[in-house]
Amino acid sequence: MTWHFDRDQEITIEGVIRDFKFVNPHGRLLLDVINESGRAEVWDCELNGAASAARNGWTTDLFQTGQRITVKGLAARRNERECYYQSGVLSDGTRIGRGEQIEGGVTVVSSSVERSSTVGSSNVPNFGGVWRGTGPFGGPPRPGEANPHAWILSEAGRRVLDAYDPITEDPSLECRPVSIRRLWSNGSPTEIRQDDSIAIIHHEWMDAERTVYLNQDTHPEGLVGSALGHSIGWYEGQTLVIDTVAYESGFIYQFPGLPHSDQLHTVERLTLSDDGQAFDVAWVAEDPEYFIDSLSGVHNWALTNASVRKYNCMHPELGVLGKEN
Repeated sequence: MTWHFDRDQEITIEGVIRDFKFVNPHGRLLLDVINESGRAEVWDCELNGAASAARNGWTTDLFQTGQRITVKGLAARRNERECYYQSGVLSDGTRIGRGEQIEGGVTVVSSSVERSSTVGSSNVPNFGGVWRGTGPFGGPPRPGEANPHAWILSEAGRRVLDAYDPITEDPSLECRPVSIRRLWSNGSPTEIRQDDSIAIIHHEWMDAERTVYLNQDTHPEGLVGSALGHSIGWYEGQTLVIDTVAYESGFIYQFPGLPHSDQLHTVERLTLSDDGQAFDVAWVAEDPEYFIDSLSGVHNWALTNASVRKYNCMHPELGVLGKEN
């Protein structure tokens, strides 16, 4: 958010709702606003994505076309008629905050979730179920602050970073998963299904689905690179180890940017807790072309009574975000 919007510049906008786009990765509220010259302008305010908003009870008819609204938000860094929606007050006095829970029953991480075993062998840890990230999540530095990851880059990697614009070239704007790091650190519901030969990891975010082949000792020859690569796996006690190669070049961090080449190699270790209600995922990334050292991170996940919903990311070039106005 800090890369697109200025936390230090709060603004207030009064207008009439033109459209409410209940989509992922971000919802949009389009407003007709009369400027100082008396002319109508279209403002575009970014909301939370539909997937997370729906869990707070938001629906497609929460905002109605023609309603008057006063929006408080943050100014955009590049588009003078765009804002980061923080709250809005409708003409009838109804206030709707960005993370407002409209009705009860929002799904949260549960301390104890019942599930049936999906693993044939009793010697294999059971990761079957739906999980949500519990942290740590962290966030990018503010614009103008030093890139905390740039130290790891080789000269070739730095050249790629220097040419990267995180605002216009963020891979998620093209509805592509940024990296396994982003999938594990954004906390959205993720379902894991297992059998003797494969494990399927289905992340709600970007509808990303990964197949981990448990019946392969090595990666096949001639693999074609992809955003999430080719994964093989095995068990070490309570840990599922995932080894992934055959990535296409991309960015491990989209803000402020950390590129990787198609030589990226990652190892993830998912370690189940003794009670089977949580796991830690520790990952290590190596890239002989763009990195001078290895990169690593750890995230915590817990079972949840949530379900994985269809994300249906909408590409801005399709006009879904209102940029055609």
